[in-house]
Amino acid sequence: MAARDAAGDDVLAADLALAEVAQVGLLDRIRAAESVVIEVIGHAAVGGRVLGVGRDVVLLRADDAEWAIPLWGMGAVVGLSASAVVPASARDRLGFSAILREWADAQAPVRLARVGAAPLTGTIDRVGRDHLDLAEHDPGEPRRPGSVRRIAAVPLGAISGMSRR
Repeated sequence: MAARDAAGDDVLAADLALAEVAQVGLLDRIRAAESVVIEVIGHAAVGGRVLGVGRDVVLLRADDAEWAIPLWGMGAVVGLSASAVVPASARDRLGFSAILREWADAQAPVRLARVGAAPLTGTIDRVGRDHLDLAEHDPGEPRRPGSVRRIAAVPLGAISGMSRR
């Protein structure tokens, strides 16, 4: 009976361990990492230091730019351990839209990687509930009325990553 009870305890412990692993999210694992490489859908892989992880977005510092990569834009993530960190601050609960609004306020030129489409460059004019308006212009120029080629409304779900210098 004792052996059967011990075997039952082992099975229960294994089940509990599997259930615990099943609760770990990818963003929680990224939050525990110092640096990662993220394969951005429709773009090359981006590697860098993890600056922050929000509700649905990762901020990375790559060699030449800062990246905001939403969860839906990740094809794969390399460099993770089994460790995980749950959100601890209000900043950890901010989403992709909040990062886009910060970048829009900064008026810095950005480059959008898009799922199944060519990248776009310009300045974010405004961020709506499910889209942003991008004033397209050459990346080396500031946004001026004469330099804007067009204003494109881009659905947030079409953006696989965004960088700014």
